[in-house]
Amino acid sequence: MEFTVEKREAMKMIGFERVVSYGDSYQEIPKFWQEFCRQYCGEGTAPEKDKEIRQTIAECMVGEYGVCVEDGQEKDQFRYYIAGAYQGGNVPEGMTVFQIPASQWVKFRCVGPMPEALQTVNTRIFKEWLPGNQEYEIAFHMNIEWYSQGDTQSENYESGIWLPVKRL
Repeated sequence: MEFTVEKREAMKMIGFERVVSYGDSYQEIPKFWQEFCRQYCGEGTAPEKDKEIRQTIAECMVGEYGVCVEDGQEKDQFRYYIAGAYQGGNVPEGMTVFQIPASQWVKFRCVGPMPEALQTVNTRIFKEWLPGNQEYEIAFHMNIEWYSQGDTQSENYESGIWLPVKRL
C-alpha cells in the first residue's frame, strides 16, 4: 500500500456532522455526501437562509475533508463530518467547529472513482496494514479523508486517508 508519514499541526475545522453506525457506514456516508451536494454544491439561487452556509462552504472549502471521530460517545457509532479548514468568523446554524489535534499522520493515497476507491483502501488499512504493521499504532481514534477537486467518478480521481499514528 502506498503511504507517506507527515507531522501536521492542529487544525480547526468546520462542517456538517452526522452520527453513523459502523455497520452501515459504507452506505450512509455516501448518502450524506449526496445530500450535501444536492443541497449546497449546485449552481443556482440559494434560499436566503442558505446564503451564509454557502459562503462559509466556499471560504472554508467544506467538502475537501471527511472526518471520522470515534470518541466513545455513541455505542457502535461514530461522528462523521463533511468538513473544511475553519477560517474564523460566524458559524452558521447547522454547522459545527471542531479541533483536530497535532499529530504524526500516515497518509494513504487512493486513486479511482468514489466511493469505491476510498472504501477499498480503508478496508485494506484496517484488515491488512494496521494488523501487520510493527512500526506504528493509532495515536487517537480519528481519521481524515482528503478529497481533491475534479471528477469523483474518474479512474484517475485522487483522494486519501490519513490516520494519526505514533511509533511503537
